Amino acid sequence: MGGVDRMVWIALAVSALAVAAALAWWLRRDRPAEGRAAEGPQKAPEHAWGPVLDPETGIAFTEGLRAFHDEGDAVLLELSQSVVVTPDPPRAISLPLLAEGFAARGEEALHDPEGTVRDLVAERGAVEGPGVLHLSAAWLDGMVDGMDRWHFAEAVQEIVCSPPSAGVTAWKAEEETGVLLITVRPSAGEGENTVMIDLARVLDRYREAREEQPGAPVEALLRTVVSHVVASGGAGLTWTRPPTGEQDGILLSAATAPSVLR
Repeated sequence: MGGVDRMVWIALAVSALAVAAALAWWLRRDRPAEGRAAEGPQKAPEHAWGPVLDPETGIAFTEGLRAFHDEGDAVLLELSQSVVVTPDPPRAISLPLLAEGFAARGEEALHDPEGTVRDLVAERGAVEGPGVLHLSAAWLDGMVDGMDRWHFAEAVQEIVCSPPSAGVTAWKAEEETGVLLITVRPSAGEGENTVMIDLARVLDRYREAREEQPGAPVEALLRTVVSHVVASGGAGLTWTRPPTGEQDGILLSAATAPSVLR
């Protein structure tokens, strides 16, 4: 191989490494500001949106997410937990759900990834359902039983995630938008899955329970409410992917674990 050819191959190798390093950096950059969230061990997954995208479309989707994120610091990309959180309107949206829509757009998505991601966030986030939570911007402005929104979010998280329950691999309480994200281990050939819980609706049920039981200790009452929310699996709770029975069981065990009852 001649000297010129060797230089060309070296240049191509360096460029490929630079692209790979840039993508890896992007997947690692979604770290919460210190003191704003509680989280478990975090890692950047190879495909936060699952196997629905081929490599070329996956790169375009990543670029679209990056551009959408850079439109404003308030947009929160939790790539390690497969969630997009937007403040206006306040929404928590599954990345796999967005990826499915991105793949369905075909060439249009490849030509305009930023516009496609923006459209999908608006379109898929318009209606609450599987993979989409509608949140409340002013979900707790004052105090409830001596807790502000940060302490209430922390208290709910502590019930489900502390001490770390078997099968729970990561967690994040985002008190500004009022969402709790809990990631559980892979199951039956599926990847990790994340449940999204609307803290505003947990708060509403807590206030109702407080009216019925005015003398109940705070922790015991909140634990009862959180356990009921998880067990019922109704409005205010959804997953980034349809959960397996094992993953449902992991979440229920985490919320009702006898080892953390006081």
